[in-house]
Amino acid sequence: MDWLYRFTMNNQYPDPLEEIDALCMLDSEGEPTFLLLADRQSPPLSGSSCGEVVGLCTSQGGQLVLHGTALVAGECLRGDTPLSVRPIYGGLAGRVFCPLKDVDRLPSDGLPASILSHTEQKTFLKGQSFVKRLGSGAPSIRRPATASLGGATAPLTTVTFPTLVFPHKLPAFTVVGLDPTAGTWESKMTVGPKEMPSFALRWEGDCFRPEGDPLAWHLKNEGFRCEAIRRESVLTCLDGPCGTNGPRLLADLSGWDANGSTGTRGGELLLSRQGVNLFWTTQNTVMKFDGASRWIARSLVLFSEDSNQRKIETHPHGAFTFLWQLFGGRGALPKKSKSSGRRVRLAILRSFITGLSDSMVPNHDALDAACAALVAGLHHLGLTIPFGNTSDGGELWMPDRTRLAAFMSFL
Repeated sequence: MDWLYRFTMNNQYPDPLEEIDALCMLDSEGEPTFLLLADRQSPPLSGSSCGEVVGLCTSQGGQLVLHGTALVAGECLRGDTPLSVRPIYGGLAGRVFCPLKDVDRLPSDGLPASILSHTEQKTFLKGQSFVKRLGSGAPSIRRPATASLGGATAPLTTVTFPTLVFPHKLPAFTVVGLDPTAGTWESKMTVGPKEMPSFALRWEGDCFRPEGDPLAWHLKNEGFRCEAIRRESVLTCLDGPCGTNGPRLLADLSGWDANGSTGTRGGELLLSRQGVNLFWTTQNTVMKFDGASRWIARSLVLFSEDSNQRKIETHPHGAFTFLWQLFGGRGALPKKSKSSGRRVRLAILRSFITGLSDSMVPNHDALDAACAALVAGLHHLGLTIPFGNTSDGGELWMPDRTRLAAFMSFL
């Protein structure tokens, strides 16, 4: 690790971890990502070199807390705020921005003394600077993108995961997962310009299989509702928030209430601190990130429609991360936009779903829908755990790694 960048509380981000997660999300979606540097002619980090590692930190109790790492992507830029990060930093002029790539979220934990001693951390925190250059040869938190299975290490090009052997003998049932896309305000969030995928899974008494032609695409909410009815789904699982703890939709569904509170969802906070980056469902997000705001709004509308259909919420990146860790995956889960990330996600799903082919999940949106369907199936079998509760923004359901570990088979 070559640099430390300390995020601090400010008016826009009372919890600076939200700012870190926003940067992680931009990078995961292929958007140019930048760090804002100090308002000086040659601020610290402006002299960094491409490929150097930056630790993304906050502070607590006189100690630095490490939340992630990133690589410097090139020479720093001076000028107006780059468009992609304007929702985070606002419109600034004549400032220096450091480009980043491979922004990885890690479980939040104290910065090891092997990187910077506790005495040096306290000294750094007493000063005004929020960037520190580390001495050459400082150890890095980054680990190779490998998977450890039964004590062995395998490169991602050849990685395989154990199968799951379930003792359950419940009758057959069908579940459906959905990856919502952003809707339009004009349609009251019932239609979107981009089709959203749903995926159907069938439990056959001892294993999951894709149901028939499992993947369907929907422009309208009604199309998805009819698909779930046609499949006779006992449960649907959505990759989107079921509630908020602050932001409010206007009564006529024409936009967000600009006077909504700044509350955060308890489930999102818990997942974030376990190293799962996500767009927080906060007033910041819904008022500043257009795409995310319309995706969140559509998800809320989908949850409110047809109360006869049982629905739960998950976060596929979080679910994949938990299962990657269950199978011994080390470090950050490879990004879904990369070929290695697709291979890993397919391998994880195939450990649970018999007969899943590449063509059934042609892109990462379809993979997320299939993951949501898997969470729905595991939930119906009693193999999920909630993050958050109904009083602080709703429950997000994740695979129960403790119980699932008992079903792994390396044969």
